[in-house]
Amino acid sequence: MPDDIKILKYLFWDQLFFKHRMNKMIQLPEYDHALTSTERFLESQKGIMDKDLSSCTFTIFDLETTGFFPNMGDEIISIGAIKVKNFEILYDEAFYTIMKPINKIPKTVEELTGLSGEILTKAQSFPVGIRKFLDYCKGSILVAHPATFDIEFMKTVLNQWNFPNFSVDFLDSHLMANDLFTEERNYLDNLIERFNISERERHHALNDAVMTANVFIKLLQHYDQSVIKNPKQLIDKIDENCRVNEGYS
Repeated sequence: MPDDIKILKYLFWDQLFFKHRMNKMIQLPEYDHALTSTERFLESQKGIMDKDLSSCTFTIFDLETTGFFPNMGDEIISIGAIKVKNFEILYDEAFYTIMKPINKIPKTVEELTGLSGEILTKAQSFPVGIRKFLDYCKGSILVAHPATFDIEFMKTVLNQWNFPNFSVDFLDSHLMANDLFTEERNYLDNLIERFNISERERHHALNDAVMTANVFIKLLQHYDQSVIKNPKQLIDKIDENCRVNEGYS
């Protein structure tokens, strides 16, 4: 569907249907449980970026969505995540969930992700799925590739559901790669090949999260741990190098 038609369809029909369904679900107990989990997760983030890197737990996650524009009704349909601690992937603590969207899933997304409308019809609601994810992530630092997309998408969707403002610090493995390999293409596929990481089927949220976790560890090992001692210092270093490379310093 052309973008201009999609916008008109959303403004004059989908938006009203979306808000009506959402408002009905907000009245259910599962929404209150998700609200509590969101508040607990946000509380767990206080001071977390100042912890020593070796003692931090990182949650590397990936979203599958029905599109790129949550403000136009696109939704999260699956989340995959894996934890990393002390440069090791905790495979036994993997997380994966699928969620039933309010609007109909596009055929192109079904083909890309393998998540058909029939499968998603039987899935849990967004409040249940996001509660489970935030409970899993509590006390850890979020990482994605690129996190600027995944975090902003999640933030927008949570705002639509009237959850607390999802303002959190995070690490972006794409920005880390751009910082370390300034002349290279640093999409996930490029880094998987560069680091000789075993490739899994793409566009499955857990598979992508596991591959990103392997990439994240490789990237993290490129930084001098005697200088970069906590996540905040890592972010500051990336920002500083970015300004230098862009000629602002």
